[in-house]
Amino acid sequence: MKSLILDGYVDEPACFGVPPYVSPYVRYCAGVFFSHGHDVSYAACDQWREARREIDEIIASSDIVVVIMGLTVPGRYRGGSPLTLRELREISGIRRKGVLMVGGPVRNGYALRGGARAQKIRIDGVDFAAEGDPEASLDIYCRTGEWISDAVRSYDWLDGSRNIASLGAGILRSHPSYPDVMMEMELSRGCDRAAGLSVRCSFCAEGTGAGYEERGVEGVAREISALAEAGAAAFRLGRAANILAYGGELTASGFRPNPSRIEELYSGIRRIARNLSVLHTDNCNPATIARFPGESAACIDAIARYNTEGDGLSLGIENLDPEARRANNLKVSMEEALMAVRLINDVGGARRAPCSLPSLLPGLNFLFGLAGESGQGMAWNTKFLETLLDEGLAVRRINIRRAMVFPGLGLEYALAANPSRLKERDYSRWKRWVREEVDPVMLERVAPDGTLLRDVITERRVGNVVFGRQIGSYPPLVGIVSGSLGAREKVDVMVTGRGGRSLTAVRRPLDINSAALPELMALPEIGRARAERLMSCAPYGSIDDIKKSLSQLDSPGIEERLAKYFSV
Repeated sequence: MKSLILDGYVDEPACFGVPPYVSPYVRYCAGVFFSHGHDVSYAACDQWREARREIDEIIASSDIVVVIMGLTVPGRYRGGSPLTLRELREISGIRRKGVLMVGGPVRNGYALRGGARAQKIRIDGVDFAAEGDPEASLDIYCRTGEWISDAVRSYDWLDGSRNIASLGAGILRSHPSYPDVMMEMELSRGCDRAAGLSVRCSFCAEGTGAGYEERGVEGVAREISALAEAGAAAFRLGRAANILAYGGELTASGFRPNPSRIEELYSGIRRIARNLSVLHTDNCNPATIARFPGESAACIDAIARYNTEGDGLSLGIENLDPEARRANNLKVSMEEALMAVRLINDVGGARRAPCSLPSLLPGLNFLFGLAGESGQGMAWNTKFLETLLDEGLAVRRINIRRAMVFPGLGLEYALAANPSRLKERDYSRWKRWVREEVDPVMLERVAPDGTLLRDVITERRVGNVVFGRQIGSYPPLVGIVSGSLGAREKVDVMVTGRGGRSLTAVRRPLDINSAALPELMALPEIGRARAERLMSCAPYGSIDDIKKSLSQLDSPGIEERLAKYFSV
């Protein structure tokens, strides 16, 4: 049998699958195909757009085509463009010998932007649509020829004797970004908050069809071993609603964290993936930190010891307006949110080396388009961020988005009973304030001048600046001043400045004898005149020679501040 997986990309609250991320959906479907002895091909939707005729022929000649797609928390994407409903219609219209299946978070509905009302997909030419787990429905179809749309799988099925998750690692080398790919790893499914307190946020679309369940450490370890063998070196524990709930004890106040289980998980990954370059995390419930600060601190300490620098815990702050919190069953008050940010800064915010990024910082998620929100209530969000600024706390990044309204989920009914009273001008004014007044301060606290960023992958050039990013969880955009770098190069850089949400940098080490004038001008405290004076003294034979030249620039101590940027 000849089969194709067409990756239309996914973005959920607890699962990301836009390049360089590879979602579990894709890998698990590949594992099913491999377990049945199929000849499996993989194509990303961006590849389909670029080589349409070639991939259309593969679609037409395949016995089974599986399209994975869907966005429940849409954002702006740089690694790729998710498949649209129009494009799915075009694919479904291709004359083919086999069947076309669609699965992923698109089961909840389709929309490409936040604030939109999602629509259920009904497309002629799509033979089967998975309402449950696409890998489970696919497995039944491969065995019996029968389509069960709402089939679900368990972790025993995923990690048991058939080893579906580990088999899926074989698809990795077909990814267009390989070997620079990030594995989104699954730890649990469903909302831990619903399991512990029997409530969920009004907008929640996480695990709506099933209860909360956790995967064993052994299964995670086996899959990571297989992925590492296939060439993966970057992993994010992102497929989990709350990392601190993993392995925890269910109580009347939610899950009590289990530091020994977190230690076992992270230390095991370090032992297995010996060539690991990135180990990051994603979601964390700030209410867990507020209710169980001691156990949470021990877990965060373990994460910060075993992860790689620049990691972040995404906190669902959502909206701190008390009225919006009541109307939408939101997680934390302002004081609880402050407690979570303070604790993560205290326990995880240290740098492993003077020039490195902090090990672990909080990330903040704000959400609007909720029931009961108002312009007056926005003052709570403002006061919260002003407190962080005043206390010198740092956050890895701030996400601001609009909620999507899915048919039949809580937000639809909450809005009907208590509509949003937030005016567009108030929302836009607040968002502009965050981007102009808060983001630049936080970015400087996270990555001050002289911060070393390793393995930045370049993407595109604009004049003398090449833009790129590291592989990681929410990596900042870096503008590298260079006349020679091209796309898809990997380079170490050192930060020289920043814009609103991006960094400016130069290559590290910067060979002063071959550096171009714009590169020298990009350094802190160096304008054109000083750059030209430095160039006029070349060639330099040692760092001491550079320091001597810098010391003559009429800026006391500049030689010590800038020497770290140079080599000879």
